Formats: sequence, C-alpha cells, structure tokens
Amino acid sequence: MKTHSKRNTAFTLVELLVVIAIIGLLVALLLPAVNAAREAARRTQCMNNLKQIGIAILNYETAMGEFPTGGTEPWHDQGDTNTIYGKGYGWMVQILPYVEDTALRDVSKGYGQGDRALDLRVRQTPISLYFCPSRRQGIVRVVPSSAEDCSQGCALNDYAGSTPANTLNPTRPTHEPWFWQGTSHGTLRPGSMKYYGVITRTYSSDPCKGKDIKDGTSKTMMAGEKRVLINRYDIGDWHDDIGWTDGWDPDIMRYTGYPPAKDDITDPGYLGYQFGSAHASFLLSVFADGHVQPINYDIDLVTFNAMGDRQDGLTIEMP
Repeated sequence: MKTHSKRNTAFTLVELLVVIAIIGLLVALLLPAVNAAREAARRTQCMNNLKQIGIAILNYETAMGEFPTGGTEPWHDQGDTNTIYGKGYGWMVQILPYVEDTALRDVSKGYGQGDRALDLRVRQTPISLYFCPSRRQGIVRVVPSSAEDCSQGCALNDYAGSTPANTLNPTRPTHEPWFWQGTSHGTLRPGSMKYYGVITRTYSSDPCKGKDIKDGTSKTMMAGEKRVLINRYDIGDWHDDIGWTDGWDPDIMRYTGYPPAKDDITDPGYLGYQFGSAHASFLLSVFADGHVQPINYDIDLVTFNAMGDRQDGLTIEMP
C-alpha cells in the first residue's frame, strides 16, 4: 500500500525575503528610468512653451512692425499718468493676444491709463505657458504688505527676455551699467539709453525692428529660462516677485553678460540677473527666427553675450 505525503507549497521566510529583495532591486533599477522619462516629458513641454512664446513674439512683430518691449521699470502698477508707458507692463503682457489671452490683456489698460483694482486682478492670474514644469507650475506669491503690492497675489514665471552687455569684460562680468544704464526707478527720457537685445527697454530705447537684427535672426536669442533659487520656487525672491506682469526687472528680463547656470540653493550675488534652469546641463532658449535650442551651462561667456546682442557683429558658431 502506497502512502502520499502532502507537499508544503507555502513560501519559506528565506524565499519571501529573496522575492522582496528582487522586487526592491527592480524598483531601484526602474525608478531612475521612470524619473528620466518624466523629466524628458517635462522638458519637451518646456520646449513647447518657449516655441509658443517665440511664435507669439514674431506674430506681435508682424502685426505691430516692431518687437515687444520690456517695460520701463520694476513694480508695474496702474502707471504714471504723466508719462506714457510709465511703469508699463513688459513683453509678457504685450504678447497675450498672440498666446490666445486677449481677454486677460484687456482687463487692464496699463500704460499710464490703468485701473489699480483691475491691474491687481491681472497680476494674480497665472499663465501656464509661462512656467517650466521641470521647476514649478502656477505659483502665485502672496505678500500681505510690500512695496510692489502682492497683497492679492502675484503670479510668477520661469522665462525672461534677453538683454546683453553692450561692452563685455569676460574676466570681470557685471550687470553695471548695461542692465539698468543708471536708472532702475524713476523718470526715463525717450531714446536716452541703448539696449541691443531683441526686447528693449520701453520708452528709453527704440523698439527693435526686424532690420535691426544685423547678426541674423537664427543667431540672436530673444528669451530663455531664468535662474532662480531652488529653495524659493514656491515663495519667490527679489528677482522673482512680481512675476510675468512686471516691467523692466529681472522678473521678465535677464542678462547675457553673466554665465548661465543651473538652479541652486545659494546666490553668488548675481543669480537674479542670470539665465538658467532646473534642467541638469542646459537651459532652453528661443531665438529671433522662432527656433528653440538648448544652451549648455559651460558655454563661453563671450559667445553667450553675443547671442543676446543683435548687432555686435561677432561670429557665433551655433552648437
């Protein structure tokens, strides 16, 4: 007579630990790939944002006969009634009709005729196109009491127009005098300053026209990602406080006279004027012909500044 013993089919503790270890190893191997895929998707969206911004700028230029301008000075409010464009909105507001947001642009008259309550409504409205998803999305900074008035909220942004050093000293880069040219706040005289980017300073410098881009539209940078502090993504900073409705200020304008760099947690003292991004090795930028391309952080500073200058005559070998 044969007897049959019942086989134990349960996992032993050792087998269970081995399975858990294998699963953990697979997760560890797959997680970087998943994160890389997510970042690639975010980066693609960031590129698309800049592409749409570039198209909007070029459509504005076609309609108006000149490129949008960067506003007169920081902290846009309802405007100075004695000076047309006094504290005027910058280029990110001006191109709203070309990013399918005419209604928002029309909420505030701006340009010396504005209504403060309406202006504050505009200021608190985030524009998804103006954020890079690798960094943040839809951030609105609220400060109960401040000189620039974000009491009802200031929607931030991740892109900025480009302005160069008119004369660059690559061994001792500085934003003085070329970013402000002696005037940050105060009355500006028409044509009193020379800005050689595609986006110039409103009222004080003539708007750029297509014929003014003497170095070639494919070699002249219009805008790109701006550098900000990682630990202030959600709360803003002195150069990232008003956001996309600002005037001539590092919120919406950055400087090619400094080298670009990745976002960091420390400020070397000029971070607020730099281009940069949350991407590992490059920032994304849009040029005056509308094409978008990455710019490596290790780019030669003379070359980078020449990209921001529309008429310096320097030869640029595009990467």
